[in-house]
Amino acid sequence: MEHSYGNMVAERSTKKSRVIWLRVGAIGALLILGFAGYYFINFPFDPEDRIMGFVALGLAVLLFLLLWFISNKIKQSVEIYEEGVIVKKGRKEHSFHFNQIAGLRDAATDSGGFFVAGGLVGGIIAGAVSAVASNAIDANRRKHRIRSLSIVPNTEELKEVSVVNTGGGMLSDAYTEWHKREKTITKENIPSLQISFGDILELNQGMFIHKHRRGDVHLPLAEVTELDIRENSLMFFGLNEKGKTRSLIDINITKVLNLDLLYDIYTMAKPE
Repeated sequence: MEHSYGNMVAERSTKKSRVIWLRVGAIGALLILGFAGYYFINFPFDPEDRIMGFVALGLAVLLFLLLWFISNKIKQSVEIYEEGVIVKKGRKEHSFHFNQIAGLRDAATDSGGFFVAGGLVGGIIAGAVSAVASNAIDANRRKHRIRSLSIVPNTEELKEVSVVNTGGGMLSDAYTEWHKREKTITKENIPSLQISFGDILELNQGMFIHKHRRGDVHLPLAEVTELDIRENSLMFFGLNEKGKTRSLIDINITKVLNLDLLYDIYTMAKPE
């Protein structure tokens, strides 16, 4: 597919070790549960053991197919350019110029953002995923880290696409720098800009507006004393009526677009 996105900045793909371990797990589950099923069916101690054997065989096949499916599903590569990105998943290729992107959405740190199986196996997979992802969304380590992102297009003709986590941080860096150039975002003109960070958050002429069903919350950028990400929440801290520091805006990070751009603007706007 032809494109004019400028020079390539980086190219990343799913780590082969992730695919290998999932497939090793698939084969291991098939062998262990398959052997258990065979044993219970052919050498039952009680009549119920044969039923358990058939259940074990069925579970062995189910787990094998599930883990093998996931290992194929996560195989992906991403090419990051100065003005665009190409995501390849199997035979499918998703191409975006940065001006076709409404923003980048960070994934949640719990299993809600991942396809997992139910029961014990689901718990194991969800636990493993959560263990990795729990370190992914950290305000102090947003740069150069494992990070799962989704590309949110600004047109219905394109679909939202997830990005392999080894390329998430680099894509966010490239898109953020492009966005700042396109909007000519500087410390001096921030008070005059209107920038959307998703459907429920925007910065409008120096004022953060959190659109809430119980009434919009308005918070001047100059009054934000700290931005922090705790678990899955982006929190804006400031002084309340009593002069004590508290969270004045609290938003689930999956509802916010372009976290890096938001942090860069907050950093630029802080007094030196």
